[in-house]
Amino acid sequence: MNQGTTPVLSELRFNSANMTPKLRKIAQFINLHPVEVTTMSVDELAASANISVATIYRFCRELGYQTFSQLKLAIAKEISVENALKPDAETGAGKDDTHRFPDYLKGLEATRDLLELKEIDKVADLIVSARRIIIVAVGASSVAATFMHYKLMRAGLMSHRPTDMHLATMLASNVDERDMIIAFSASGGTRDIIDVLKIGKRAKASIVSITGRRRNAVADLSSHHLLAVASDSPITSGSGLSVISQISVADTIYETLYWRDAGVRKRIDLATDSVIYKHI
Repeated sequence: MNQGTTPVLSELRFNSANMTPKLRKIAQFINLHPVEVTTMSVDELAASANISVATIYRFCRELGYQTFSQLKLAIAKEISVENALKPDAETGAGKDDTHRFPDYLKGLEATRDLLELKEIDKVADLIVSARRIIIVAVGASSVAATFMHYKLMRAGLMSHRPTDMHLATMLASNVDERDMIIAFSASGGTRDIIDVLKIGKRAKASIVSITGRRRNAVADLSSHHLLAVASDSPITSGSGLSVISQISVADTIYETLYWRDAGVRKRIDLATDSVIYKHI
């Protein structure tokens, strides 16, 4: 097994000529789009390179990797090292500690531009009419999920936020068409989330997902899908931008609930009044 001692991209550049035509096609695609490949699923790469999934797995084994995820991680590490060695284009110095702020701002602007307001309105209507709402997430996306739960509880809505995925699975097994599941997943490919949504879909519950890519397994299982721009690769999984974008979408839903439903607005105002005396 490749232990990461050989740079993947260098090996592909210099050794692809010795590969079979199908494997060479994958190598050429990765060389042309290394950053994009680190955020793709194996199905997405297969479609983009016009090659079979089985051939991609064979390609990984040829390079000494047991899975496609291991190959992506190796590529992401190599790109990260290369970027760290590059000086700043303007100053010639390395990046300082504040370089992420422009990325966050651009990400939030992109999230705003990609949000479909009609979808937000539909999601708000589903939330108000749902008997109960189950909010699921793992990893860094849990921050946004907990924020969404806090906001819905403040609005007086029946919200569950299981932090244990076994509990989430049990809750999902008891939903029906009156219920709703909201899923946060930057990658859209987390197995635990997918398993819960499959159960919910079979029970005909409404499913809303907030992910970082337009097409992914979580989005495909959803009744409604909202984009929260993410910069995640295997090596930057759980990035601050992903979390901030997800929270911005959750807050947009909350604001929409407030202005679209008088009952929600009244409950939020009552909740505000109930805790205002705690402020010094």
